[in-house]
Amino acid sequence: MENYSESERWMKDARDCFNHAQRCFNEGYWRGAVQNAQLAIELSVKAVIALFEEQDWTHSPDGQLNRIIEDKKEEIKTMFGYQFLNLLSNVIEDIRVSAPWHGLSVYGKEKDDGSGWIPVVDLCTEDIAKELVTRAQRTITVVEEFLRGIK
Repeated sequence: MENYSESERWMKDARDCFNHAQRCFNEGYWRGAVQNAQLAIELSVKAVIALFEEQDWTHSPDGQLNRIIEDKKEEIKTMFGYQFLNLLSNVIEDIRVSAPWHGLSVYGKEKDDGSGWIPVVDLCTEDIAKELVTRAQRTITVVEEFLRGIK
């Protein structure tokens, strides 16, 4: 595949972000874990997209990945089996869940009543960090399997 080296580049950064997310989580630094897990998921998804086309400039490339999967569904089933499509659906869900955290973990969130902002450190809890680190691990595992199968 002619874009495989580009995918490898995206995955190298994704793995680094994931490793950093794990370190942050282990040290109780929830904001760092959330930020890096979100980036690990985003960069992993862009590694898949890079095989087929240029990535959209977004933190939530779920629509682009979904379209590619739909276009290549039969090829993916032939190469990996039907069950793998379910794994790729999980990856789409992971990017949808994690994408908003790119901004939330940097800027915080406006309070529902408009009376001010919720600080990032109050939004990035241990539970959120754990969920995103778990999703990042799953996404990286699926994407790496996909890339090995495509190569």
